[in-house]
Amino acid sequence: MASVDVSEAEAAGGLESEEPSLVGKLEDSVEIKSNAGDFHDVFSCRPHHISNVSPDNIQGCGMHEGDWGTPGSTIVWDYVHEGKKKFAKEIVEAIDHENYSTTFKVIEGDIMEYYKNFRLIVKATPKKDGEGSIVHWTLEYEKLHENIPDPTSLMEFTHAVSKDIDLHLQELLLLTGRMSDKWYGWAVAEPGILLRGTKNYI
Repeated sequence: MASVDVSEAEAAGGLESEEPSLVGKLEDSVEIKSNAGDFHDVFSCRPHHISNVSPDNIQGCGMHEGDWGTPGSTIVWDYVHEGKKKFAKEIVEAIDHENYSTTFKVIEGDIMEYYKNFRLIVKATPKKDGEGSIVHWTLEYEKLHENIPDPTSLMEFTHAVSKDIDLHLQELLLLTGRMSDKWYGWAVAEPGILLRGTKNYI
């Protein structure tokens, strides 16, 4: 279950606690079967391929400024949330390859109609007791006003995308017996059979 943090002032019980805090943080995790490094590679370096494996949620991801896999670059997402087509322009604030973490800051789009600031952090951690990983999502935000709800539906959205990516990575591993250095976009299972995520996927 997702957890919501309130501001330090509100938690301390000062005068600020008399009014609802506009600043919040929502955290939740989802278990996946895939390797943490492979999952991290998707969001950190190849987000433009996610629409191929989660088309019901992500319809596209384009580079606005910079290069893939580079902090400071700006990307634009086209996605479907709550049955509506939406978009988000985000800055890739940080990529931590050692800890498998990527941070995005939303600067334009539908989300900004409700939040003054919005940041997403996705971190994959290998399981200690076996194969697979734990994907931890953190949504940090500041609402425009107190009547705006916490972004719980967006957290559910991140889980759905995470599970679609995990499913594809597992399919790739099953078909090839190994992960491709180029991830799924250029992987070939057998001569003439391209994997999902390529234009010639069958």
